[in-house]
Amino acid sequence: MKITKVLVTGTDGFIGTHLSKLLTENGFNTVDNYSRGYHKSLDVTNLGQLASTCEDVDAVIHLAGKTSIKSSLRDPYRTYYINYVGALNLLEASRLRGVKRLINVSTYVYGQPRHIPINEKHRINPHTPYNKSKLLAEKLCQFYSSDFGIDIVTLRPFQIYGPGARPESFVPSVIQQIAERGEVFLNGKNVRRDFLFVYDFSILIVAILNDFPNGYNAYNVGSGKSYTLEKIAKILAKLMNKKIKITYDEATPSLNGTNILADITKVSDAFDWKPKVTIEEGLKHTIEANLF
Repeated sequence: MKITKVLVTGTDGFIGTHLSKLLTENGFNTVDNYSRGYHKSLDVTNLGQLASTCEDVDAVIHLAGKTSIKSSLRDPYRTYYINYVGALNLLEASRLRGVKRLINVSTYVYGQPRHIPINEKHRINPHTPYNKSKLLAEKLCQFYSSDFGIDIVTLRPFQIYGPGARPESFVPSVIQQIAERGEVFLNGKNVRRDFLFVYDFSILIVAILNDFPNGYNAYNVGSGKSYTLEKIAKILAKLMNKKIKITYDEATPSLNGTNILADITKVSDAFDWKPKVTIEEGLKHTIEANLF
């Protein structure tokens, strides 16, 4: 059955804003609380509301939840509650309304890498309440898929960036530091991350909707390239035409590992998808959105 009508949770969030626009441009009918005539976003802890909104949709994309690692350390209960109960409610609402396809956007769940690049067979070892809450949601998805015949795709994005990202996330925070004082504080000289532009991530979701796999499937998602945080800061400074001083905080350990690089072979082969936006292009777009 061709997917045309899609419920998206978290449409007012970073990824949701970009994805909703792209879905509309590609001919999908996007459903959320606003399209139903409400003036606030979906409450994923409200099963009744979700069950009502799930009616007559072909697929669900789950983006809503608590996404801050630091916040999860301060208030683990709220992170676990919203991310676990939210996933459970959406799965149950899908079961009740006969929705048979769901995309669950998870996160990096591998902790300190044992090998590079990181494929889906790597040991699972999340280090924070946020990452652990998303892993719990993944387990629920696996059970609902096997128990009730729902086709579910779990995406594990490593580091999504772009216009509209939370101000405290890495790229926007560095842009702000460069713009305001020209001094950038980084969490370790050797920390590397795999950065993926939000548009490329959204394109992948469209590709999945057009060729949805059967059963339960999990995919690592990244650019397939890693950069030191220092390299990203220097690219940003060059694009902003600013000189910077970099200070390293070697005392604070990186909670998600030192060198993170996604093996995107599985997701690339499954959906004929490869990231197209270069790191320079993506950072340029992000600067323009943050400063102008």
